[in-house]
Amino acid sequence: MNDLYLTTIFASLFTIIYIFLSFRVGYFRGSPVMRLIFKMDDKINETKLVRNVRSHGNFSEYVPLFLILLLILEIKNGTPFLHLLITCIIFLYGRIAHAICFSFYEFNPLLRISGMLFTYLGLAMLSFF
Repeated sequence: MNDLYLTTIFASLFTIIYIFLSFRVGYFRGSPVMRLIFKMDDKINETKLVRNVRSHGNFSEYVPLFLILLLILEIKNGTPFLHLLITCIIFLYGRIAHAICFSFYEFNPLLRISGMLFTYLGLAMLSFF
């Protein structure tokens, strides 16, 4: 029986990142829960809110598809572990770079372009295994 190591590990990593991105959105929305945890500014920057919402949304659009493909390939048990691991690392970099770009910078073409290219590359690699 396959233990689905990569799916388990990377689903956990992506969940941690997703929670972080969710907290960022809550913070910029002025959530009462976030006020209990963090010292917040009284004025909410609308641009930062929109960028963080997009970062969160974009993450939630791509990661589930990646994890489904990864799960299928791990269950199938025909793709070498190292190939899947490298693909997971590529995709992870893409998602982190894109999230950092949108969450912390107003404009950073290197992170945005590399983030999306690595995201697409990771998805394409899983599609062709």
